[in-house]
Amino acid sequence: MKKMLILLSGTPGSGKSTLAEKLAEEFNLKRIFASGIMRQIKEEAKLDIEKAEKGTGFWESELGKKLTEERLKDSYYDLELDKRLLEIAEKEERAIFDSRMMAWLYKGKHAFRIWLDASEDVRAERIAKRDRLAVEEVKKAMRERFEADARIYEKLYKVDIRNDRSPFDLVLKTDNLNEQEVFEIVSLIIRRFFDVNKQPLKTKSL
Repeated sequence: MKKMLILLSGTPGSGKSTLAEKLAEEFNLKRIFASGIMRQIKEEAKLDIEKAEKGTGFWESELGKKLTEERLKDSYYDLELDKRLLEIAEKEERAIFDSRMMAWLYKGKHAFRIWLDASEDVRAERIAKRDRLAVEEVKKAMRERFEADARIYEKLYKVDIRNDRSPFDLVLKTDNLNEQEVFEIVSLIIRRFFDVNKQPLKTKSL
């Protein structure tokens, strides 16, 4: 079976981590969560993909905010993360990456690039409900995090994550879609992109 990489990016609260888990199960892909690997780098731990958990709620936490401040001062964390992610992409045959930058950085073949987005109000409401936080507090944290990432990537790679969608094969707004609908839409397109037609699409009632 040919190489199959899914490079998933997007704005905070757009549904990336949930979609990554669903696609990994559907297409038998190894899950690579950049946030988890970043934390291993911070803790000076040995790279362990299986233990690199998704970053749900981490970047809105005090520890996550502190790490973002450190990243703004020291490029080591992001450069080391991206180096490790690219090494994993070269080695793995079937994987999905939940990573802000991989769609821009990975130049190999057999990769499908996805950007998920939603309005700020919708994303903030999702995170606030999930983490039991005030919506306005979440909005502030989301803006600060995304702007920090934008500054970091513009400095390191001259990439404008605020506006540049040129690397992506699919840009999807998820405001009016539930998790299952997003999954089914993306799954269908991935099947056509990689010509995966042997197994029927797994669906659940909405």
